[in-house]
Amino acid sequence: MSCSGSGGGAASCTSIGNVFTATGSVTNFASTTDVTIDTGGGIATVNVLRVKVKHTAGSAVTFTPRLYNLAGAAAGSINMQFEGSSTAVASLFDVGCAGVVFQTDTSGQFFLEPGPNAGADNSFSYEISYEVV
Repeated sequence: MSCSGSGGGAASCTSIGNVFTATGSVTNFASTTDVTIDTGGGIATVNVLRVKVKHTAGSAVTFTPRLYNLAGAAAGSINMQFEGSSTAVASLFDVGCAGVVFQTDTSGQFFLEPGPNAGADNSFSYEISYEVV
């Protein structure tokens, strides 16, 4: 397995053993725009270990990070696998996860929605650590 990210910004991936960390920056994000995290193969089961998201620019006042196993899924849907708390834009959202285990889509991808509360001009940096189980 490997990993990569896409969806509006540079992404890179590092791994130590079976733990992968996808990092990147995205621009011009609205409330439902998502970043693709690609595990590098077909359908996979992932265990998300840590989610870090930082708002770096834009008109939002708060943001609520979410993870999905389907592109374009909606908050509160069955495809939402994780929902963070509403976070002020001046703060770093940094959560160590337990029990965030789910299957990716059939392409081996899952999706980060930074979730700004306003505007389509928001920029974020992110770091998602996960293992393929």
